[in-house]
Amino acid sequence: MEQRYSIRPREAAVEAIQSYIVQNGLKAGDKLPSERDMCAMWSLNRSTLRLAIARLIRDGALETQQGAGIFYAGPKYRRELQGLDSFRAASAMQNRDYESRIISFERIECDGMLLRLFRAEPGARVWRLDRLRLTDGCPLELESAFFLADRFPDIDRFDFIKDSLYRVFEEEYGAVPTQGDERITATRAESGEAALLDVPDGTPVFRVESKTCDQNGALLEYCRVLIRSDRVVLTSRMTRTWEEGHGDA
Repeated sequence: MEQRYSIRPREAAVEAIQSYIVQNGLKAGDKLPSERDMCAMWSLNRSTLRLAIARLIRDGALETQQGAGIFYAGPKYRRELQGLDSFRAASAMQNRDYESRIISFERIECDGMLLRLFRAEPGARVWRLDRLRLTDGCPLELESAFFLADRFPDIDRFDFIKDSLYRVFEEEYGAVPTQGDERITATRAESGEAALLDVPDGTPVFRVESKTCDQNGALLEYCRVLIRSDRVVLTSRMTRTWEEGHGDA
């Protein structure tokens, strides 16, 4: 017997809202029709519509303002996993206003993990730069970057609210970021982190750990980043690395 796939009412409601946003060219901050009007437009009951709205709010596509209605939050920020562009450059490519806030910038002694990563001698020190990254006024990422103090003396003279760390590495110290790797896990924001990211305690976030090497293959920077999963989508480009006709489909 032929089986027919039937879309669930909530999924149909989600698709209806998403189509409305696209067809009407809504921009971030634009208001959607009232719940009553949306129910009438798409022949939905109120409970189904509210389930769809709740899902889109969790996904970061919609937001509500008490007493004002439902608003389109705008497209998610795209974070390219295989790129080495600065946050500033990536934001500019997406036509977003960029802001960086320094939480702390200090020189600290390497712990065991950092000594191993940088292949440094006991007692070696690193710079630790903690920054909050925002686009269009919304906090997206909480970043902690570590790099050797001896290699970058007096780097604290630069203003990393306005300047790019990678620009300073390359143009001021001749250390060119060329390649690296990242490891991504899912975690939850703890109280201090959540406050900075403007999310409730325990909110699911991405945790990205990256190691960036210079033109000579030496470790240039170790970085830990907490990323809001409701506002950011992680993207990557797939390429085929085996010969045609070989390997699993």
